[in-house]
Amino acid sequence: MKVNEVKLQYLKLISMEEFSKFGRIVGRDEEKIKEKFNLHPVTPLASPEIDVKLKAYGHIFPFKDTGERFSLGFLFMKHKPEGTIFDWTECHHEAYEIFFPLAGKELIFLMAPKGPIPDPKKTRAFLCGPDEGIIIDKGTWHYPPFAPSGVTPTLMLRYGHLAEVTGMETEAFGEKYDTSSKIYNKNGALQALNSEYYGKGFEGEYNIKLI
Repeated sequence: MKVNEVKLQYLKLISMEEFSKFGRIVGRDEEKIKEKFNLHPVTPLASPEIDVKLKAYGHIFPFKDTGERFSLGFLFMKHKPEGTIFDWTECHHEAYEIFFPLAGKELIFLMAPKGPIPDPKKTRAFLCGPDEGIIIDKGTWHYPPFAPSGVTPTLMLRYGHLAEVTGMETEAFGEKYDTSSKIYNKNGALQALNSEYYGKGFEGEYNIKLI
C-alpha cells in the first residue's frame, strides 16, 4: 500500500487565488482582492461601520436563482488520531458545500482538485479557522472536515442539486439520478445528487497521511 504524506498548512497563509482550485475562502477582507478567478467573480465592498458590526459583506458569492436547493446543517466534528491513514475521499459534482467552524475552533480539510479521480500528489491539507470558512467547489475531492483536537461545532450549508433520496433512483431537476449506491442513505434525507466516492470500499486506491 502506497501512502502519500501531505503537510498541513495554515489556511491564513494561503491566498484566495491559490485556494481557488479547491473552492473559496470566506472571511477575508474582500475589498483588498482585485483579481478575478474561480468562485471570485465579484469583489463586494464592505458596508460602513455601524453599531455592532465592523464590516459586513453581503454578496461574496452570487448564487443564482436556478431552482436549486439550499440546506443548513449543524455538525459536531470530532478529531482524528495522529497517524491516521485517510483512505477514501468524495466529491459532489452538482453541489457546493460550505463549512464554518464555530466557538473559536478550527477544522482540518483534506482536498484534491477536481478531476476524474483524486490525485494524491496534488492533495493538500488546510487548517481553517477560527474566523474563516470554506466553500468547497463542485467536483472538488475532499474528506469530511475534522477537528484538530476535541470537538468542533460546525455550520454546514449546501447549495445545488439536493433531493430527498428514498430509493434506487431519484427523479429531480428534470433528470433521473442513480441513487442505488451505498453512499446514499435512503431514509428520505436531503442529499447531494451525483456524488462520487473513491478509495477503500469503493474503487481505486487513495491513502493520505498528514505530517
